[in-house]
Amino acid sequence: MGKYIILGAITGGIVAWITGLTIVTVLVLGAIIGGINYMINSRRNTEKAAKKTDENKEQTLQLREEQLDIKKKRVQTGEVKVHKEVIEGQKTFTVPIRREEMVIEAGDEEQFRIPLKEEEIKISKHPVQVNEVSITTRQIQEMKQIKEKLKKETADVEVAGEVDVIKNPPSETKD
Repeated sequence: MGKYIILGAITGGIVAWITGLTIVTVLVLGAIIGGINYMINSRRNTEKAAKKTDENKEQTLQLREEQLDIKKKRVQTGEVKVHKEVIEGQKTFTVPIRREEMVIEAGDEEQFRIPLKEEEIKISKHPVQVNEVSITTRQIQEMKQIKEKLKKETADVEVAGEVDVIKNPPSETKD
């Protein structure tokens, strides 16, 4: 509509200049002429559109179908704790030790002093590796089938009376 008002203002300005009218009159006259011009042209466009739709009355029906969006998410399904447990038990060991014994034989009355010695057992403990446990995780891939009902729209044609209907075969879509 704006272009018609501008054209009307130009036309009105020319008319006002020729007739010697004031600027305010020019603007008002231009707006009026532009509005009239717009109404005339919009009727022409409406008539053209009406003629086109009378020739070919084509309408469309949009058909839709559901599709799945499949996503995967890692979730914790459990937990395994591995720890060492200390078990105490009493064990008996047999260790040979030596000791000295004094033997005095009868004879002179001299006194003999002989130091006596024996082995003494000293116990100390230290850890020794006897086994090793390996702990790992591994990925196992398996295939799961998911069954889900999906909706799909199709066109259904119902004919009432004597009407010529030409059915085009549906275009094949790849799933």
